[in-house]
Amino acid sequence: MIELLLFVLLGCFLGIVSGLTPGLHVNTLAFIFVLSFANVPENIVALIVAMAVTHSFFDFVPSIVLGAPDEESYLSVLPGHRYLLKGQAYKALMLTAIGGLFGASFVLLVSPLFLLLLKGIQGLLPSLIPWLLSAALLIVVLSSKQKRKTAIVVLLSASLGVLVLKNLSMQHGIMAIIIGLFSFSTIMLSLMKRPKLKKQLIDLGEIKTEDSIKGSILAVLGSAISAVLPSMGPNQIAFLLRKIFGRMSSDCYLVLLGGMNTCNLIFSLFVLQAIGKTRTGIALAIKTLTEVTPNMLILFAGTALVAVAFSVISLQSLGKIILRNMPKVSYSKINAAIFAALIIFLLFACGPLALFVSAIACSISLYAALNNVARSSCMAFLIVPTILIYLGL
Repeated sequence: MIELLLFVLLGCFLGIVSGLTPGLHVNTLAFIFVLSFANVPENIVALIVAMAVTHSFFDFVPSIVLGAPDEESYLSVLPGHRYLLKGQAYKALMLTAIGGLFGASFVLLVSPLFLLLLKGIQGLLPSLIPWLLSAALLIVVLSSKQKRKTAIVVLLSASLGVLVLKNLSMQHGIMAIIIGLFSFSTIMLSLMKRPKLKKQLIDLGEIKTEDSIKGSILAVLGSAISAVLPSMGPNQIAFLLRKIFGRMSSDCYLVLLGGMNTCNLIFSLFVLQAIGKTRTGIALAIKTLTEVTPNMLILFAGTALVAVAFSVISLQSLGKIILRNMPKVSYSKINAAIFAALIIFLLFACGPLALFVSAIACSISLYAALNNVARSSCMAFLIVPTILIYLGL
């Protein structure tokens, strides 16, 4: 038991490192451990789960503080950046942590019901998804004050997504577009406006209970759908929920994003055990390592609880340290350094073509921002290819 706990704690520390390091994906670390330590599967499973859960909390730090997201947290860049400029980055981080904490708790409570319903809903939802997504895109355009320009952004983003994902690897294509749409554009706008970074308040301020509860419940609902359906990631579901359930406060939306990041991971482990399907890289790594028996659910749940508690406590402390030291560095220099680092990352990890794709994506996002079009409309880059996949096109 002590040995198992040590592996869990090691996983938590590795999750902090991977979460705080843009470009260091937790799936990569998971497969390294699978290939290196296959002779102790239970301990490595615990390490991988703890690492992934902790990562799901800490990967919001680069996206909110630096504007450098990964594939799970990129939608948090836009609201998170607004909190940062208002001196409320700590509140933004804690909102995502609240989502992860409440969401994980709700997931573990409803997991028995989820497992019972899983087989029934698995065959029903795929036929509905393309029409729900199409309706969401239609709502995006029709609800905008800039309908024509929003339609242009949706069309350009969708065209880019379809072309790129057919000609680049899925991982490289998505990463290149994400960095262009949500990182390069945000950094360029900041450099153009040269905002003076306010002193960050280490204070939660006022957080409405209804925002925390609503965001967490929607996160559980969305994650259950995302865990069952292939090609539907947490960000796509969050985008869809925001359109279906109408306007929500920025606080509620960050709670939703934080909750979905963690809940999606936990649900994917239950899906793996129940029907043997892998919906995340972590689930695939565990399936590669060992047979997933019903008893594994206890290990999954126990490890997740420890990792969630560890993550919330450590994020509070590390978040304060990081934000208190931010005023010592020029925000413009931070932005320029991140911009250069992302260019280098794209060149070496994805190739010159990915950098070109990212530049096009950045142009689309800048067009949206400069024409008062919500940059979440750029999500069409992933929504439309998903619709085409479900329609068999």
